[in-house]
Amino acid sequence: MKRVLVNLVASLAIGALFVWLAARGVDWNGLRHAFASLGWLHLLGYFLILSAVQLVRIFRWGILLRPLGAVSTGKLLAAGSVGIMALILLPLRLGEFARPLLVAERGRIRASAALATVVIERVVDALAMAGLLAIMLFVLGSDGDHARSLRLWAFIIFAGFLAVLLLLLLAYRFRQGTANWFRRLLRPLSPRLAGRAASMLDSFIGGLHALPDRRLLASFLGMTVLYWGLSGLGLVYMFRAFEPLARLGPVEGFTVLSVLCVGLMIPAGPGMIGNFHYFVKAGLGLFVTGPVLAGAGLAYAITVHAMQLGQQVVWGLFFLFTGQVSAGNWLLLSARQQQDRQH
Repeated sequence: MKRVLVNLVASLAIGALFVWLAARGVDWNGLRHAFASLGWLHLLGYFLILSAVQLVRIFRWGILLRPLGAVSTGKLLAAGSVGIMALILLPLRLGEFARPLLVAERGRIRASAALATVVIERVVDALAMAGLLAIMLFVLGSDGDHARSLRLWAFIIFAGFLAVLLLLLLAYRFRQGTANWFRRLLRPLSPRLAGRAASMLDSFIGGLHALPDRRLLASFLGMTVLYWGLSGLGLVYMFRAFEPLARLGPVEGFTVLSVLCVGLMIPAGPGMIGNFHYFVKAGLGLFVTGPVLAGAGLAYAITVHAMQLGQQVVWGLFFLFTGQVSAGNWLLLSARQQQDRQH
């Protein structure tokens, strides 16, 4: 309980900091005018785009799960939707553990093996978005302290996740040696903990060994391009909802997307409130003036965030109560996760 409270307080503090950063110098008149001109048809269209994005994301995950065992379409949609809702609602990205727990089946798919698929997703996405941001800033020739800070942050994220990828490749190549080394490392603390942790790590690496073959891997990469392509086009579509931003196009939209995704790698509070808004504004700041950013820019960030949060919660609640993941199973799995951590 104490750890949960500490995590919650830390996440709220991080979120409050980013809320303050995002709201500095807000133009209240410009903000009200931007919201007053917002049409519901734009919101409906964006909801449909976001729903398509989520479907692609879930079925892309299903490609990585396929070698681990058969998962029905209903269960995949339910576990994916509820897991994505947990990811955005729980603080400090703790919701990343939800999907592996929800899709796990006794005797068929182990949660630790399913977790490997989520790690692969995160590494591929982080490398793609950090690389895209660095390329976009280079192509645009953006200069100034703001652009240099974003470029530095992109290279740091890219280097960090490239290092993670290399570690995963080493673990993949030396499975038994990695598990034995980890067991020896933890044995002085607790032999029981060492054995349990090494077993979980071995299962996790086993999940890496079950990665798709070349054909499925090509499908995964193709779905990744489609996933991020739709995500970027959704941001471009929402530019049209705000007259001061209507001149912005795909280059600006995908730049904002890459800045946002790199920024969201910072663990923050529930709903990603604060850091989402700050990094959308940071991306827009490369293309629009301060007055536009303080009014229509902030309205854009608030609207896009509210739509993404709302769409993910609607899908998650639908499958939580009508799909193959019930509220009771969700609570049971959450309790089991907490019990595993304590032991």
